Amino acid sequence: MPKTVALRTKNLRKYFGGIKALDGVSIEIKEGEFVGLIGPNGSGKTTLFNVISGVYKPDAGKVYFYGKDVTGYPPHKLFQLGLVRSFQIPRLWLNMTVVENAATASRERPGSDPVSSVLRRRAWIQWESDEKNGLAGKVFSTLDKLSLTRVLLNPAHSISGGQMKLTDISRALVGKARLLLLDEPTAGVAPGLSRDIFKVLERLNKEGLTIFVIEHRLEVLFDHVERVIVMHEGRVLTEGTPEEVVSDPRVLDAYLGEA
Repeated sequence: MPKTVALRTKNLRKYFGGIKALDGVSIEIKEGEFVGLIGPNGSGKTTLFNVISGVYKPDAGKVYFYGKDVTGYPPHKLFQLGLVRSFQIPRLWLNMTVVENAATASRERPGSDPVSSVLRRRAWIQWESDEKNGLAGKVFSTLDKLSLTRVLLNPAHSISGGQMKLTDISRALVGKARLLLLDEPTAGVAPGLSRDIFKVLERLNKEGLTIFVIEHRLEVLFDHVERVIVMHEGRVLTEGTPEEVVSDPRVLDAYLGEA
């Protein structure tokens, strides 16, 4: 039985002045896949993520999420659908604790509207504190899965760069992401921790999370993803398994041309 297509783009184009940042990009990510996105600097990788995640609107083309046309949807609406994106520099609330940062991402907010916050105050407070079936239980189990329990009460500004990356990922999990877009999750992270982060991602993928990741550390990426998409000059150059991609002379030419 064929896998469901989680994400599909069709002929995406994005221009900045006279520069073609995206020049007809069409890709597919199937549900349950762990896919890498690589390419030289300026090849359009982050622009593609920005268009998919609603940061930019495309000048042409379409974005489909589980068959639904979500072209131009704002980030918060995509988040509600389960399409979640991280940035190279984690966008955390630095004066809030790790556990507070994770908790803010929940899509279930029984006390968020004015009526419930007044009339059902006891019920939503109980839900937030429930360590079995409520928000607290979901947050604590997520932080434990990401080995963040020892810093859960630390302010986000006081934890390491790698822990910040994992805290960012924790918000995606608490928010019930169906597809996670990761933009260089190991940027600025020590090599050993880089591999630990990808081991976590591989485990999450095996548990059912679909992951699409930009990564420059190819020696780490290729050990974990099942498929790689290569971009160059705003277009998809090629795609395939890590072994197929690394042996493609066009990929080597693209990277050497950057030097």
